[in-house]
Amino acid sequence: MSNKKSYYTFEEPLGTTVEFQATSLQQAMVIKKKKAQELGIPKEAFELTRIRKKPSQSA
Repeated sequence: MSNKKSYYTFEEPLGTTVEFQATSLQQAMVIKKKKAQELGIPKEAFELTRIRKKPSQSA
């Protein structure tokens, strides 16, 4: 059984970036809301900046 997951990257104006794997944009929005709450940042501040098949290579 093959899951077609993509990596979604969201960024807010002050430079905070969150990237995670999700199966759909709808699921990504729910995860974004939870991550924003954890960081104490309004979910509306985050913009979707990238969708890719592999995680970004952050050094």
